[in-house]
Amino acid sequence: MFILGILGCLMAVQAQQKKYAARVFDGITYQPLSGASIYNVSTKKFAFTDKNGRFEIDLSLNDTLIISKSTYRQLVTVIDQKLFYGFEDFFLYYKATMLKEVTIIGINPSYEGFKKDIVTLKLPDYYKRAEDVHLSEMQKANAAYQSSGNILSLGGKVTLSPISFLYDKYNKHAKINRLYNEMLSYGDEVERIQQKYNRELVSELTGLEGEELLNFMMYCRFSYYDLVRWSDEQIREKIRSNYFNYQYDKIVDEQE
Repeated sequence: MFILGILGCLMAVQAQQKKYAARVFDGITYQPLSGASIYNVSTKKFAFTDKNGRFEIDLSLNDTLIISKSTYRQLVTVIDQKLFYGFEDFFLYYKATMLKEVTIIGINPSYEGFKKDIVTLKLPDYYKRAEDVHLSEMQKANAAYQSSGNILSLGGKVTLSPISFLYDKYNKHAKINRLYNEMLSYGDEVERIQQKYNRELVSELTGLEGEELLNFMMYCRFSYYDLVRWSDEQIREKIRSNYFNYQYDKIVDEQE
């Protein structure tokens, strides 16, 4: 009886274990995320999503999963009865901040090439305007950098120095500062994307639900940058326009 009791307990535990399958998507663009890691805290086992965002992992009721991917916010979820006996997709949200604009500058790897680039570099127009200013010999003699070393005062007029321009263009530290300020300026907009574009809004405009809704949002392929720049009304218009194209493509596919 004792052995039977142990076997019964083991069978009951085994009945509560299963190979769980689900998918992981980007919560804004609704594109499947490949290479996301799924960690079962209870069993200390890992799994990873494939190119379609799908994964499989052994788990039991009330196990805790940690789903993560580089540049995305970590998701911690407890496997309740709804998840254990059903199927639900998981969505990760971007944690990096968007940049307004990124300028890529190629620097010649050789010293001789770098010198040539500097000599032939075309300065912005405002430097030409500064060169056209007529200064007396005394004004030219008194032209000096101010204490910061980044501002040139010419005849009472202040302009950025060419040295500062070169510093901002090529210096790594200056680029990092500039990009950091760009990121700060867009921080609030990135946080607002989830309010501007979400499943509830798309469902309201299209009437789609469930798997069909997800398929349509994957079809849209809106980028973070687009959603940051677009106004609420522009996003609504883009959804309507894409929905028309989506329906047309479905009809074409069915006929084929």
